[in-house]
Amino acid sequence: MYAIIAKDIGQAARFIQEGRIVAIPTGTAYALACDALQGHALQRLRTLKQRPQEKTFTVFMEDELMFRYFVISKDEQTLWEKYQGQPLTLLLKPKPDLEHLAQDDKVGLRIIDHPLMQQLADVVNVPLTATSANISGAPPAYTPEKILEYFPGTVAPARRSLGGGGPDPTQGTTYNLSLAAILDGGTLAHNPPTTIGKLENGKIEIIRPGKLQPELG
Repeated sequence: MYAIIAKDIGQAARFIQEGRIVAIPTGTAYALACDALQGHALQRLRTLKQRPQEKTFTVFMEDELMFRYFVISKDEQTLWEKYQGQPLTLLLKPKPDLEHLAQDDKVGLRIIDHPLMQQLADVVNVPLTATSANISGAPPAYTPEKILEYFPGTVAPARRSLGGGGPDPTQGTTYNLSLAAILDGGTLAHNPPTTIGKLENGKIEIIRPGKLQPELG
């Protein structure tokens, strides 16, 4: 049901290209990565996490892709470069290919802050989700063992409800709804989540405090 991968980036990348979900280490906690351009992968992720439809997902990607998928001002680019390698998620205006993830015309773009995140982004070369590797509302996962506790097998029918009272979109599916793999980064430090911010009138506005405390001016 699961393959705990010891830093096997190639296998993790193949799972993601197939529309599957891989747990990956970040600079804060483990996250769940899938191809953010594949609608069925996003729905699979939402089902696995039991995440409400009204909540969207943040993404990360190789820096060279940023301008393909986001409208980025000079000030936003400067801020991004200033905090390279640090746990900051910046809310940016998406271009059409990522508009399906937008809330209030913004999508969260997370700065890569772990070497395995960077290696995976380099190989897959598409926007990847960066949502926490847990059931929605549960504490973060800092070990592969905790991830297996949250996601012990295939998604049972009772857990496939996506909210909204409509028909179950996974009913009768042949998709494997389990987590495909864990990219094993060992035990992570128990860090707070990323700081989420956006630029307003040339200054950063903190939407969610986190590990990073950026200069507000």
